[in-house]
Amino acid sequence: MNYKTDQSIIDLDKYYFDEKAADSAVRYIEGNIRHVKGELAGKLLKLEEWQKNEIIRPLFGWKKRQDGTRKFSSAYVEVPKKSGKSFLAASMAAIFLDIDKEGGSEIVGVAWGRKQASLVFDATKEVIKKSPRLNKKCQVYRNTIQAPDHIGGTKKYHILSKEAGAEDGLNPQLAVIDELHEHKNSNVVEMVEKSMAARKQPLSFIITTAGSDLYGIGHQRHQYAIDVVKGIYEDDNLLVCIYGADKDDDPFSEETWKKVNPNYGVSVYKEAYEREAAKAKGSSASLNSFKRYYLNIWTQSADGWISDVVWKESSKYKNKWTHRNDIEDELHKLGLADYPCYGGLDLSSRSDITAFTLLWNIDGQFYSLNWFWLPEEKGSMSADTKNIQYREWVDKGYITETDGNVVDYDFVIHKIKELSEIYQIKSIAYDPYNSHHIVPKLDEIGAELVEFRQGFLSMNAPSKELEAAIMSKRFEHFGNPVLRWMAGNAEVATDPAGNIKIIKDRNRPEKKVDGIISNIMAYGLAIDPAEKGSYLEEGELFII
Repeated sequence: MNYKTDQSIIDLDKYYFDEKAADSAVRYIEGNIRHVKGELAGKLLKLEEWQKNEIIRPLFGWKKRQDGTRKFSSAYVEVPKKSGKSFLAASMAAIFLDIDKEGGSEIVGVAWGRKQASLVFDATKEVIKKSPRLNKKCQVYRNTIQAPDHIGGTKKYHILSKEAGAEDGLNPQLAVIDELHEHKNSNVVEMVEKSMAARKQPLSFIITTAGSDLYGIGHQRHQYAIDVVKGIYEDDNLLVCIYGADKDDDPFSEETWKKVNPNYGVSVYKEAYEREAAKAKGSSASLNSFKRYYLNIWTQSADGWISDVVWKESSKYKNKWTHRNDIEDELHKLGLADYPCYGGLDLSSRSDITAFTLLWNIDGQFYSLNWFWLPEEKGSMSADTKNIQYREWVDKGYITETDGNVVDYDFVIHKIKELSEIYQIKSIAYDPYNSHHIVPKLDEIGAELVEFRQGFLSMNAPSKELEAAIMSKRFEHFGNPVLRWMAGNAEVATDPAGNIKIIKDRNRPEKKVDGIISNIMAYGLAIDPAEKGSYLEEGELFII
């Protein structure tokens, strides 16, 4: 999964390569930047070939024929842990502080949290202390670094994080955006990048490892960078350098380790990989961490339930639908109205997502149809601040908005009654928590209503059985994007007896799993009690 900008296909009618400028940037780093830690501390840095030829030389060497300014205004660098990325970012900051000729140049270090933003900033401070040239030229303060520019003004380097909020007058020449995968939304990054518009040749320098949120800005930028390299999107201004493992690579093979970390044997050694690999073999959580930090593989959650690859492969309908209604049209073609189905209703709280599932079990093949409701005000707020694609999902019919700031349960009841006239709903499972006001109205449908509590005993069997169905491609979810997002958010909790249930990350309230819960409840009704007798007898189900 190594993706890099192919410099051999750059349009030479529009761009040219300035060897002198490219060599100057490399020579500056290797002549002024010194190691600050370890056995090499105090010695001049020698750039590796991949750092020179895939990042530094192209960034400073490729220029536009029309005005001689730099071709690349943004760079996306994604490498595993211990690849020297913070030091490379500090070197970039030093270049812009010292020799980049733009009057009043401003450099910002950007990260989600102030502590992360300080890492590259503090590394730059140490670089300055070790360099006679930089130490003489720069004034280092607690929160800023200043240096004179070439026209008698002042350059400034400071950090910016989510805690800072909006900053009036921000006008950076260089933005060093560290660990993009940790950003919970796009606000800070987009604010900084938009503020660079007045600069003649700015650079947004993103340097990160893989993360665990397939719907955040980190993975969005990751996928966009790959699509640019593949030629799906045209973006002459973006330089891409991504090192990582492919899904078929053996995570425990040294050949894989060499492939994914361009600094293998330089700043990270075989022993470190062996030590982390040993942890990964004994723990699913450690395996996910090993994949992200050492193999640079994006995972769907820290202790995930189902991998995104497995989830997608469970459905034959990949990226087919332009609108949610197309799925129901397909159901009619399949003739599912002629078969009994089972419902699962997860009410959550009235200010959040409510999910309803209908599930068919036809000769061991399961078909899942899902509806989601969200208060209009909640959806608008989330779409603006959490970088979740609520607005697109509403527009395509996957989520129904109800007026106000709470879900209008009359919408939910009306829809379920409407569905009961189309499909043969035998029974509906629901969580009794917060449901006393809606259950009497559902009783009019005629389907059997089944209390389905959220404890380990009730959730264990259907959760495991549903997982098995997904793994064996017997669970057709019709490529529903909301359900896919929720599957990626789902994590597994285990009790001392080995029973499991699906949970969400309590530290990330925006990551919902309601649709997975409603599917598990519907699945619990759909599996044959004759074969799973102990499940219904020992679980926490009550028919009313």
